[in-house]
Amino acid sequence: MDKDWIGQIVRSKKGRDKGKFYVVVSILDAFHVSLVDGKKFDFKRQKRKNKKHLCIITKAEDELLPRITHQDDACLQNIFERLALEAKEV
Repeated sequence: MDKDWIGQIVRSKKGRDKGKFYVVVSILDAFHVSLVDGKKFDFKRQKRKNKKHLCIITKAEDELLPRITHQDDACLQNIFERLALEAKEV
């Protein structure tokens, strides 16, 4: 069930980053996940966030999922563009 979190596009509900969009890249423990946004937070510097402070918006595209799980830096621009589109829609 926790594997379903990887690749999800989420919005922060609490904290200084309230309203920002991220992509979940890994599960840290039962309560926390690692996030990237393609700009400030990349695969080398990931944001740690509690799951209960996140709202799942949608799943990332199928072609991005393997690149996210392998933490390929080449997909960061695609992640940033996808999150920008998601922010405009909401």
